[in-house]
Amino acid sequence: MNYNTQQQWQAILEKLKKDKNPLYELLKDSGIDEDGDYLKLYIPNEDNKKLAQGKIPKIQAKLPIGWQKKRLNIVVGEPPVQIQQSSTKKSIIQPNSRSTSLPAMGKLKSLQSPLQQLNNFINFDFDKNGNELVQGALEAAVIADKTCESLYQQLTEKTRKLADDTITVQFPWRLRVGGMRGFRELLLPVFHPVYGVPYIPSSSLKGAIRAIALQNKSNFSEVERLLGTLDDGIGCVQILDAFPTASSLNVDMANPQWHWENGQVRYNSVPHALLSMKHPEFVIGLSRTSRGKNLDDVQKVKDWLEKALAAGIGSRVSAGYGRTGLSAGLTYSSSHDFQLWTQGIYGADTQQSEFRPVALRGMLRYWFRAISLSIYSPTESKEFEAILFGTIDPKSQEGTIRIGVEWEEGEKRGSGNPYFYKGKILLESKEQQHLILIENLLRLSSHIAGIGRGSRRPLHWNSPRMRGCYWELSERKLPCEQKAWQDLIQQVLNAFSVVKKPHSLPDTGKSSSLNKSIVAPPVKRSTISPPLKRSQRTDSPDNFDNPNNRYQDVFNNQTYIYLVPSSEMRHPKSVQDWSQEGNTALVRGKALELLYSSPNYKGMNREGKGNAEVGGKLGIPSFVIIKSNFPDSGQPYQTVTIFGSNNKARAAFIEALPKDSIQVCPILFK
Repeated sequence: MNYNTQQQWQAILEKLKKDKNPLYELLKDSGIDEDGDYLKLYIPNEDNKKLAQGKIPKIQAKLPIGWQKKRLNIVVGEPPVQIQQSSTKKSIIQPNSRSTSLPAMGKLKSLQSPLQQLNNFINFDFDKNGNELVQGALEAAVIADKTCESLYQQLTEKTRKLADDTITVQFPWRLRVGGMRGFRELLLPVFHPVYGVPYIPSSSLKGAIRAIALQNKSNFSEVERLLGTLDDGIGCVQILDAFPTASSLNVDMANPQWHWENGQVRYNSVPHALLSMKHPEFVIGLSRTSRGKNLDDVQKVKDWLEKALAAGIGSRVSAGYGRTGLSAGLTYSSSHDFQLWTQGIYGADTQQSEFRPVALRGMLRYWFRAISLSIYSPTESKEFEAILFGTIDPKSQEGTIRIGVEWEEGEKRGSGNPYFYKGKILLESKEQQHLILIENLLRLSSHIAGIGRGSRRPLHWNSPRMRGCYWELSERKLPCEQKAWQDLIQQVLNAFSVVKKPHSLPDTGKSSSLNKSIVAPPVKRSTISPPLKRSQRTDSPDNFDNPNNRYQDVFNNQTYIYLVPSSEMRHPKSVQDWSQEGNTALVRGKALELLYSSPNYKGMNREGKGNAEVGGKLGIPSFVIIKSNFPDSGQPYQTVTIFGSNNKARAAFIEALPKDSIQVCPILFK
């Protein structure tokens, strides 16, 4: 039996339990196994088997898409389980072995160390390229963490007894502290050396407290008196190691999709599984040391701690991790209200959508790169990107900007409806001009594309599922007017030039060689106004030598933006039944209707129907981005952005746009 199969089944059971689905009580002691085109569902007794057979359609509806195509057989019994004994006689699960499998959650009775579980994981699956798939090992650690509830309770009680004062904090999203190198060179969160569970070391808490105290211009000698120094020893207040109050370890996912490669940015989605704590709660203890006599000192450090936790602690803070609130931790900041309707944003669990601040950060990074590549050389653009957004190994550096999000999830109106979120986006920077640049990017991107999955399409129903997304800022929304759009684009470009003055841009060899192979007529539209002065770079997102190579979209003189009036288009909040109304022109809008009207434009499906050079295909993002907009005054409209318009197929799509479309690009520096 394959470990990953059973692990997926346990994730389904967890979801059923969380949703309070009646199927959970029926299936909670079950196991599953794959056998070719069949799935074997193991049920503990004959009565439950009969009940389950009557609910096969409902069970199949909860399965992953890949499993729904398999025939489901229900049998009485349990999946074969083999548990090896260590020298200390404790049970050690060895997943992914041909002869072993994972027991059901209800059978994990003894306490297990997540860190030890990782060390015991010996067999791995491999992808088609021969790379090890580590997600199964991380999932094994998560299951082990669920056996540690009593340990977390004991450690929390111990903190309360030792501390003079405590603070209970809840992280609304995820927390990842530290970066210890573990098995298979995975970058793991910090695990306690004795208990083997995730925690926040006192040193991390003290470092965050010291930083926020000095940032708030507290007296330096006072900070040293309270927290101590290397030379003078301990201070007056001790911060204790902090443990979660309950199991919270969770498999997370980082999925960089665009990668620098030989002076260009190539599309190549490479998901990396990792561990973080999801919605963790901590009781953090503070106590007086032998030097401390005054409880007021403890209160002062506690105030600093609360501010530090709101500003962010641990790693990936710039991507939204490790924050209990939206208190600014950097010198310059601004807050922006938003609303989002989406087909879903997903991490490692593809069955459960969650709002992920990293998706917002990734979107801003993408549009930053699209514009910077049209202004600077690839080398300059890459360096500029690293300054603002930071880099990861092997040359890790912290960027000058941070993004925080505080949100709440709205209620879905039955199945088939979009996920809804609303909240605040906090932009921070160490430099004022960097903040202004990101603010302008945020406003432009909110009018031109979406966030996360479906970001290149307006929200609509494409049977049998929701597609695309719609989001808006509460700030003034651009009307369907050429001048307003060109003014905003010029503001964005000016913000770039203030931070980094552009130099002359000689043609890059690789881009030039690609463009020589482009044979397409010039775009001819009577509505086109004379383009403003712009960069002469002609980087193409196509690679005609290898069509599967998709390069970063660049805001150059082959990028066209049109405003397509859609006066009767309906806002997502006014759609009541998406399965009925979501596939109509009133929701799709005129531009998406055109894209879907012909296989010459729409994306290529699995059967090979469509045009990958316009609408893209699986693994190749669309060259056309459509975003619905509902301004504060005036008619609704859709923004249509076409990259690489000197491609014949995309030029034909431009020619087919409605005659009342308004062109606002190309435009670059005056």
